[in-house]
Amino acid sequence: MSEIFKNKKIIVGVTGSIAAYKSAHLVRELKKLGAEVFVIMTPSATEFITPLTLENLSRNPVTVDMFDKNAQSGGAWHIHAANECDLMIIAPCSASTLSKIATGICDNALVTIATALPPEVPLIIAPAMDSTMFLSPAVQRNLKTLLSDGVHIIQPANGELSSGLIGPGRLPEIDILVNEISKILSSKTEISFATNKHYNLESLRSFYENKKVLVTAGPTIEKIDDVRYLTNRSSGKMGYAIAEKSSMLGADVILISGPVKIAPPANVKLINVESAEEMYEASIKNFKSCDFAILSAAVADFTPIVKAQGKMKKEDIGNELTIHLTQTKDILLDISKLRKKSQIVTGFALEHVNEIENGIKKLQRKKCDIIVLNSMSKENSGFETDMNTITILDAKGVIKDYPTMDKSDCALVILESIKNY
Repeated sequence: MSEIFKNKKIIVGVTGSIAAYKSAHLVRELKKLGAEVFVIMTPSATEFITPLTLENLSRNPVTVDMFDKNAQSGGAWHIHAANECDLMIIAPCSASTLSKIATGICDNALVTIATALPPEVPLIIAPAMDSTMFLSPAVQRNLKTLLSDGVHIIQPANGELSSGLIGPGRLPEIDILVNEISKILSSKTEISFATNKHYNLESLRSFYENKKVLVTAGPTIEKIDDVRYLTNRSSGKMGYAIAEKSSMLGADVILISGPVKIAPPANVKLINVESAEEMYEASIKNFKSCDFAILSAAVADFTPIVKAQGKMKKEDIGNELTIHLTQTKDILLDISKLRKKSQIVTGFALEHVNEIENGIKKLQRKKCDIIVLNSMSKENSGFETDMNTITILDAKGVIKDYPTMDKSDCALVILESIKNY
């Protein structure tokens, strides 16, 4: 990982949040990895951690005052700083700073630099505040605005907050922040390729605002007995990214999720299910009122005919166990059959040989509008990764390959493909 950070110029913004003390650990870790770190603080941040601490750790002067004479040696210092860095991260980012960046109120050094960043320089924001503030309509509106502007948002972690309440709002652990920075630095070209050339965010927002989107995500669990079950390696990351981006673009999102280990996006109606049957019932029930269905869940193809009560004992079974399976209901096919002319249905396919040919066959067999094809033969594709390499096929004959991208960028590409269908 250190090769990714070597000689990279990273601006770390620190705002007035109780989590500001964690910025010292972030700066130290980035320095250990070989990055050159420059810290910009809001005046409120100095109430939580001193500039001297961050100067010692970064080995560079810390800027708080926008008119600091030491920062003026280069003329338009904020423009130079914004253009000379490789990436800027604001961690923690308070609700106040979030709103200022979203609306362009440049009344301090940190917001001024964030606003002055060129389009090719990634800006990462990690909100940290009490859950009641994070979930407030104002903060959620500002997050949608920032996301539509191409800002990378790291969702806060769930847990105990300084108020004593429990909920979303904690600054994620430092390794999560560093991994996000690493991911964006290493795939900067692909992300720029996706965000700058393959969709118009304002157009997407106009299209999806107030639309209803149904998303399925994650694996299903098919019980053998009350202890054992059949499942697959789906992490749910792709579906959750689609749900998050849809919501940020103004859509009313229903996320039907199998068991996963990731926090749900804010402002999304979450329906938790376990089995393929439960996912089928929830999908059919909710699809009628939706404009779009994006079925990314890895639903089990088979389920045990008999599900034993309690736990089967090994000594009662003997040396061999035969489990009789039956096919589960086909959610994608039945949703496609139910759809009205105005509804668009998107499915997913994971293939390892003759990918395009098999993807087209699935598109035709399932009678859907769009298939997002994942290839098992490509690196950074499919289950359990933060990245994905996709091909999009549609019923009008379009076949479009995309480079490896972060799943959040894949989500926007998929949403753009639906818009253009």
